[in-house]
Amino acid sequence: MKNIIVVYPAGCHGEFFIGNIVSSTDKFHYYYFKCRSEELNAYRYESIHLEDNDSLVAEHQTNDDLDYYSTWHGKPIISRTHNHLAIQKFPVIKLHTADPVYQHRVMLLKCIKTLDKDFSKNKDLPDPPPSHFMQWPNTLKHTTDALLHVDIKEWLHNENLEKIEDFLEIEYTQAMKDAVTQYYERDEILLNRYFPDWQNQTDEHLIKEMARIDKSFQFLG
Repeated sequence: MKNIIVVYPAGCHGEFFIGNIVSSTDKFHYYYFKCRSEELNAYRYESIHLEDNDSLVAEHQTNDDLDYYSTWHGKPIISRTHNHLAIQKFPVIKLHTADPVYQHRVMLLKCIKTLDKDFSKNKDLPDPPPSHFMQWPNTLKHTTDALLHVDIKEWLHNENLEKIEDFLEIEYTQAMKDAVTQYYERDEILLNRYFPDWQNQTDEHLIKEMARIDKSFQFLG
C-alpha cells in the first residue's frame, strides 16, 4: 500500500475522515488524532512527528517527507491538503459533494469550527468569514490515475463505503460507522444552535449570519 493524499475543501470533514480510519486500524502510521474542541466538535489530525517534538503539519509536508517517514515507520501514511492544484505522485482521495444543501452545510460548519480563534491564530492565514457560497465543480481533475471521489453526503450517512474499503484495503467496522454517525449528530446540534432553520434561509441571510457569529462568538481558548 502506498501513501495516500486526501484532498478536500476547508470544512469538508477531512481531518475526522482520516482520523477515524487511522485510529481504528493498525494499517497506517500517524502522529495524532484528537478532538481539539468538544464544544465545537472540531478535530485535529497530523500524520508526521519530528524528532524535535514538533509536528510536520500537513501544509508543509512534501512527497519526500511522506516517503521517508513511511519507510522509517514501516507503514503507509495518509496525509491531507486543501491544495487541489498540487501534483501528487500518491493515490488521492477527494472529498466533496454535489448536493447544494451539503455544500452550504460545510461552509456553515466551517464558520462554527473556526470560532476557536486561539487555535486559528496559530495558522498561517486564518480564513475570514465568506462573502459568498462557493460554486463546487462537478468534476475535480487530478494528475494521478489512482483517484477516488468520496461524496461526503454519502460518507456522513455510512453509504457507499465499499469503494473506500476497496481503495484503502480496510474494513469499515461498525464502531467506525457509529463514530461517523455520532460526529454527524453533534454537528447537527451545532447547526441548529448557531443557524436555526438554516435550510430555509436565503444565502444573503446566512452570509450575514456567518459574519455576525464569527465576530460575536469567538472562543479564545
